[in-house]
Amino acid sequence: MSFWKKLFGSGKREPDIDPLTDLVLEKLEPGYLVDYDGRTYEVAARHHHDTGDGFRTDEWELRADDGVIHFLNRVEAEGVYWTLTRRIPIGMIDDRLKGYIQEHGDPPESVSHEGIDYFMQSYGGAKFYRNGRGPAQPFLYWDYEDAARERVLTIEQWGDIEFHAYVGNYVEEYQFGTILPGKRP
Repeated sequence: MSFWKKLFGSGKREPDIDPLTDLVLEKLEPGYLVDYDGRTYEVAARHHHDTGDGFRTDEWELRADDGVIHFLNRVEAEGVYWTLTRRIPIGMIDDRLKGYIQEHGDPPESVSHEGIDYFMQSYGGAKFYRNGRGPAQPFLYWDYEDAARERVLTIEQWGDIEFHAYVGNYVEEYQFGTILPGKRP
């Protein structure tokens, strides 16, 4: 790169960002920064899931400086719902859970994790679009809530033997602070 381009830039103008309409949770893009609960996270990726019956979940992978990864999910179904989860080993729920699902085809109606009981609320199949693009990856999911409807737990099955689990909370948009655009990866 020439000295002049370094000093004055390439001459290409970045598109203007309207902080009132563009810097909102549902428009987060990779490279953006967002504050939550006293920590700043960088948006590492934006994915989505499609159930094929009109329901879509937008998912943002958020990374903190210390390597902690959370998943912010937005679902629109009779309102907009947000969850913030982290991935846990499925064995942390129950070390026999994977075998139970393989034997019965579904997990039990209720599960416990760290002393909290969760009850199944929904289940089904979906297609995952990494970075919002195909090819789609099919998976099964089971969504759980605690009795107070504050905490969430999700179990996913990818193929015959791969399982993921996520635990977290329902969150509200107002709980997220400053959103700053960043360089796209």
